[in-house]
Formats: sequence, C-alpha cells, structure tokens
Amino acid sequence: MIHTNYDLEADVLNIAFGPAGAVSDGHQEVAPGVYVEFDTEGRPIGVEVTSVSLRQKAAAPAKAAE
Repeated sequence: MIHTNYDLEADVLNIAFGPAGAVSDGHQEVAPGVYVEFDTEGRPIGVEVTSVSLRQKAAAPAKAAE
C-alpha cells in the first residue's frame, strides 16, 4: 500500500511504498532535494521530496497576458 504524508512546517513530502514494517537502511539523493529510501536489502521503499512549495511554484504554468 502507498502512504503519503506532507509536513507543512518542514515543507517535505514523504511517499512510502514498501511492505508494512519495512526498515530504512539509508537513502540516496537522486535529484536536488529528492531522496530514495532503501530497506536493508537495498530495495526502494520510499521517496522524500524537500521544498515542495517552491517546486509547485516553479512548475506552475505562466498566465497568458490578456
């Protein structure tokens, strides 16, 4: 099952998709502010994205001038 959590104060989005009770054994930054978490066997079990509000603003389409 996939679980998501957004921490408003930290501006961090966590997405967990590993099996219930999976233990994180580390993470790797795959892009600036984007981390993949791995279990003890090296399988990906989650993703963490930092500065989410800044990313949303950067990805918003520009409004056309009227």
